Amino acid sequence: MDVIIILSLFAIFLGGLVRTYFGFGEALISMPLLALIGLETHAAISVVGLAGLFLASLNIFSGYRNIKYNVLFLMLVGSLVGIPIGIWILRYFNTNIVQMMLGGFLIMYGTYSLCKFLFFNNRIRVVLKSNIWSGITGIVSGILGSLYNSHGVTVVIYGTLSRWHIKDFRSTIQAHFFLTAIFVVMGQGFGGIWTEQTMPLFLLSLPCLIISVIIGKYLSKLTTYNHFEKWLYVFIVILGALILIT
Repeated sequence: MDVIIILSLFAIFLGGLVRTYFGFGEALISMPLLALIGLETHAAISVVGLAGLFLASLNIFSGYRNIKYNVLFLMLVGSLVGIPIGIWILRYFNTNIVQMMLGGFLIMYGTYSLCKFLFFNNRIRVVLKSNIWSGITGIVSGILGSLYNSHGVTVVIYGTLSRWHIKDFRSTIQAHFFLTAIFVVMGQGFGGIWTEQTMPLFLLSLPCLIISVIIGKYLSKLTTYNHFEKWLYVFIVILGALILIT
């Protein structure tokens, strides 16, 4: 098997592992690695899109009982509002500035939340309870999804501030990602993003994705909510740095 194919499968596996454990972030892990490997850009984008849809489908069906359906509905409605706003920003504004602001915000939020968790967890506790935050989260998620395929970042931050249980957290954002991924994959297919490498590489990656889900779920069962929350903040900081670098 070609070395590029083997490395590409490993990159997709790592993305699937991260996605299953944290509930998001596979694109920001797999895409930079696939770019370093030298996989053609459109092939990388389309394969990661299909992989994201496949992972979301596995996770949503195994955790549908824990989905917060009212929150999911409000976020989806908000996303439909935010997507055209993101496209408008993409057309008329310097997206490099927006990307720098997003990366900087994630680093600051992750660092602040981690420090609060480690040193002031019993003194400072912000909990979002109003349903209006679900709609606002959806709007911002739609905007960032249009700009950078980063629609999951806002949902994750909202979930941590709402103090969801770890099972509710993963299941709800996976349901959100599953529904939005359907439109992403359809858009990529009709938009000419798929290449002759897309389907063969995606089919080869299916065993890797299934293994990544099994390992990710096993690791998540070993993780208490407190430990998960700590590593989640660390991961948010890493994602912020990746956004700035890429």
